Amino acid sequence: MAQPIVMTNEQLHALIEAVRVSAASAAGNAAAAGEAGAQGAKGKGSFSACTHSFGGTRDHDVVEEFITNIKIYKELEYISDENALKGISLLFYGLASTWWQGVRKEAHTWNDAIALIREHFSPTKPAYQVYMEFFQNKQEDNDPIDTFVVHKRALLAQLPSDRHDEETELDLLYGLLNIKYRKHISRQAVQSFKELLEQGRIIEHNNQENEEQAATAKNARGSRRTTRCTYCSFRGHTFDNCRKRQKDRQEDNNEE
Repeated sequence: MAQPIVMTNEQLHALIEAVRVSAASAAGNAAAAGEAGAQGAKGKGSFSACTHSFGGTRDHDVVEEFITNIKIYKELEYISDENALKGISLLFYGLASTWWQGVRKEAHTWNDAIALIREHFSPTKPAYQVYMEFFQNKQEDNDPIDTFVVHKRALLAQLPSDRHDEETELDLLYGLLNIKYRKHISRQAVQSFKELLEQGRIIEHNNQENEEQAATAKNARGSRRTTRCTYCSFRGHTFDNCRKRQKDRQEDNNEE
C-alpha cells in the first residue's frame, strides 16, 4: 500500500510558485511567437488582391475615399511601408498610371506617395473657394436633410484645421436649410449636428405621413365623384341610396 505524501506548508507554497512561473513562461513564449508571426506576415502582404483602384479623377471626395480604402487595406493585410510603396502602382490605371510613372522617383516613403496623390489630384482649396461652394446652394424642397448636411460638412472639413467649432458651423449652415425645417426648428433649439438631424428626420417623417394621408383622402374624394347612380345618372351616390328612386317608389306605393 502506497504511503501518503506529506508536505509542509513551505514545500506546498514552493510547488505552487514553480507551477505559476512555468505557466507564465509558457504564455510569454506563445505571445512572442504570435508577435513574431504577425511581424513576419506584415512583411509579406501586398496590394495584389486589392480591389480599390484610381484612374486620376480630380475630385476631392473620390481621392479621399481611395486613400482611406488603401490605408485600411494596408493595415488589415499587414503590408509594410516598403512593400506598399513598391506595390501602389498596381492600384493605378489610365491617367493615374501615366502620372505615377513620372513622379514615382519623388516618393521615397509610403507617406510621400500619399502626399503626392493629394497634391496632384486633390490640392487643398483656398478658404474663400470653400466658402463660395458652401454658400452657393440652399437646401431644395426635395433634398433630404441627411444628404444636405453631409455634403455641407464635407466642404467645411476642407478648411484649415480648427477654423470653426461646431456651434459656428451650425450658424453657417442653419440659414441654408429649407424653410420647412426652419419653421419647426429654431437655431437655439439645437446645439449639435446630431440634434439637428434628429429633429429634421422627425419633420420629414411627419411630412411624409401628411402627404400619404392627403393622397388617400384625395383618392377617396375622387372615387366618390366618379360614382354614378344607375337610376338617376347623377354622380356621388349609388342605386341603393338614390333618393329619387326612393321618392318614386314611395309615390308609386301611394298611388296603389
